[in-house]
Amino acid sequence: MSNELSSASDFQQKFMQLVGGQQCFSDIHLEQGAPAMVKTPRGWQQFHDTPLTLGDLRPLLDSIDEDWEDKIVEKALDRPFLLPNCRLRCNIYRLGAGTKVALSVRRLSLEPLALEQTGLPSYVRTMLESNKGLILVTGPTGSGKTTTIAAMLDYINASRNGHIVTIEEPIEYALQRKQSIVSQKEVPIDTASFSSGLREALRQKPDVLMVGEIRDYDTAETVLHAGESGHLVLATMHTGNAIGAISKLLSFFPLEQRSQRSAMLASSLLGVVFQSLLPSEDGGDYVLASEMVFNHNQQIASYITDPDKLHMIADYMKRKEDNMSRPLNDVLLQLVNKKEISARDALRVAYNRLELREMLGNVR
Repeated sequence: MSNELSSASDFQQKFMQLVGGQQCFSDIHLEQGAPAMVKTPRGWQQFHDTPLTLGDLRPLLDSIDEDWEDKIVEKALDRPFLLPNCRLRCNIYRLGAGTKVALSVRRLSLEPLALEQTGLPSYVRTMLESNKGLILVTGPTGSGKTTTIAAMLDYINASRNGHIVTIEEPIEYALQRKQSIVSQKEVPIDTASFSSGLREALRQKPDVLMVGEIRDYDTAETVLHAGESGHLVLATMHTGNAIGAISKLLSFFPLEQRSQRSAMLASSLLGVVFQSLLPSEDGGDYVLASEMVFNHNQQIASYITDPDKLHMIADYMKRKEDNMSRPLNDVLLQLVNKKEISARDALRVAYNRLELREMLGNVR
């Protein structure tokens, strides 16, 4: 028994040192019968050598939710866990036909990043200073979309007198009132779904709306109406590039509605931010690479309204006609030239690898 307590205490100490320390990581994976793992910019690494026992995990699980054993019988358990210097998003679940327990942990800062710390160019504020319209933040899972959206909302909160309503699953960053009233709703606790939460929010006098994810027809339709009717709307999607966010949003609508919805999107879209997170060249940190297309002056409206011209947005970004829109490969090339990231990592996240390989070859 004393050996078990010593092992549990040793693991607890290592865990608390990790989450409270300065090491750069995004997630921790703890699984009964396996070593503890941490996701660094260079991938998953062990941080506790011996396989974890239930005794090792139990003190941590009990502190997250004392009734976790009963609750995970039906489904995985999502819980926030507040520490003095960070906030943990914890998901407790069963594995191996109920024979093992696992815990996924994501570390979040207590306060959103300042907008200038995200890695986005300063002129992204052009979108945020609009009173109405739609801003899409898109990218793969784990690309920092939540962090970017939180930084955008915090900028608005600090610079505008208004009412911000968010619909999230779960709430990642707790936003404190500054210049604005902030109402944060969590799906499915405070509202049944993104679409129902958005419809309810429109009756609560919002100036700014944030939707955690557009994933169905109802949410897409309400987002378009809200952006067109005088609200500033921020929303995330999962797509492989900026143009993909526009085409995916329109794909939620049946063909007979596509023309009308394209016109609505063309008039309300302020811009799209597509982003990826890469390891820095030394592997000690993350670096943001972002593709951006702006429409705050209706720059790409004509391409959006005509489905046959949607692909032409890519050439528009390359021409840099508005000095703001930029394709991902241009940004990746810049980061490689500045030695902030390696060429190998740049090629790994590029969606047009052949083009980037040629661009990198021309520089050498």
